[in-house]
Amino acid sequence: APSFWAPPAVKLERLSVRDVAPGVFERTHVDRAVPAVLTDVATQWPCASKWTLEWFAEKHGDVRVAADDGTKEKMKCTLREFAETCDAFERGAAISGSTGAHVVDASGERVRSSSSCHRPLSGVVPYLRTWNFLDDLPELENDFDKHGGGYFRDLFDALRPEWRPPFTWAFLGAKGTRTKLHVDVWHTDAWLTVLQGSKRFVMFHPGHAKHVFDENTQTFADLDGDDVAAIEKTFPNFRRATPVVAVVGTGETIYIPRGWPHYAVALSAGVSLTKNFLSRANRRAVLEETVAFANRRDACAFVLGRAPRASDNLLKFCVHGGGVRPSGA
Repeated sequence: APSFWAPPAVKLERLSVRDVAPGVFERTHVDRAVPAVLTDVATQWPCASKWTLEWFAEKHGDVRVAADDGTKEKMKCTLREFAETCDAFERGAAISGSTGAHVVDASGERVRSSSSCHRPLSGVVPYLRTWNFLDDLPELENDFDKHGGGYFRDLFDALRPEWRPPFTWAFLGAKGTRTKLHVDVWHTDAWLTVLQGSKRFVMFHPGHAKHVFDENTQTFADLDGDDVAAIEKTFPNFRRATPVVAVVGTGETIYIPRGWPHYAVALSAGVSLTKNFLSRANRRAVLEETVAFANRRDACAFVLGRAPRASDNLLKFCVHGGGVRPSGA
């Protein structure tokens, strides 16, 4: 079957900070919403030499998380247990003992029950996606430059701290973890740095979004099968959309402009850091969402009786436009 990795796919531009200054990149790429890979913007960040699955397991292994495992309940475990599960998935071997993590076989199926993780993976690659790690480990904010060395200036930072949306996440997982085709929240810009492993990205210009998005069902094309013929059964004009593709390796950063549908798959186990930001070119478009969120966030704090955490379901509801009622706390 034909693959969307083949021509006419366009390879994403790759730049070094030696070749383009922050202000120039902002004018030529961020202002114009032109994606690119910066190969070395994160070289000096502390996270670049630390953040791996093994490091999180060793230094922060007791932190509890909820990872995607193909079940509604998710896999409740510690970072240490999660890293062991990823390792077992990679090796196709079983893990056992007192960790409380899933015991899995080569397909990712749990073969023995354990005390703290109560559901099988059902063949789904374990994935700790959109982890609001600053809730659990706020000191890690010092491990990276939230403005990307000036390449990704974030105007959200000009707001009062309590009004800034919680748009900083980490992704941890085994080879094969996938993020389905989507457009980012509030149509913000984003950058993502791969700190361990590598990821393959497929992006589409906003002008081609109509060929990969169904207005009636409000769904994007499923790229998991890498089979154009299969996709065309649901999206008959899919071939009219030109994919923009890139492999982002360890230490590299991809800039994902506002409104660009994108998809990612991990080519190896690893860790990624991402931040959605408010660019100067997009501030008016995001202003309404930002004001509405600030109001809802204040309501969240009133309902909860405390400052909301980024991982609170109620705050996530506020981010995506829901109303706030006491019964939703």
